[in-house]
Amino acid sequence: MRKLSFIFAGVIAIALTAPTVTEASRMACEDDSGLCLEPLKGARWQSGKTTTRKQRKKQSNKRAGTISMEVDGRGSLFINGRYAGTSPLSGAKIPGGPNDIQVRDGARVLAEGILTVPKNGDVSITVAGAE
Repeated sequence: MRKLSFIFAGVIAIALTAPTVTEASRMACEDDSGLCLEPLKGARWQSGKTTTRKQRKKQSNKRAGTISMEVDGRGSLFINGRYAGTSPLSGAKIPGGPNDIQVRDGARVLAEGILTVPKNGDVSITVAGAE
């Protein structure tokens, strides 16, 4: 019985010290903007940039994908200037091609830039919140 208690205490200690999904994603993220894009062929994040008129013409709802977002803290997602939802967010529609992305906590901008979504792609982002 004593051995079982020791093993159980060890499992609890590991569970309490294990990083959450958000923390794990942040630790692996090297982007200075605080936005991390899960690897997906054709998906790309360009921090601090906005789309040009020519790029906006490349957006396609016929080949739209979805976006999921998790923020370490609070955050709202805006796609091409339109509110898409609040974190945690899953399965929001996003046009294929380059899109202006902004993640905000109230008036504070947590991350902004261009997110290129591949045809029918399901992209997932993690954003570092307020420290």
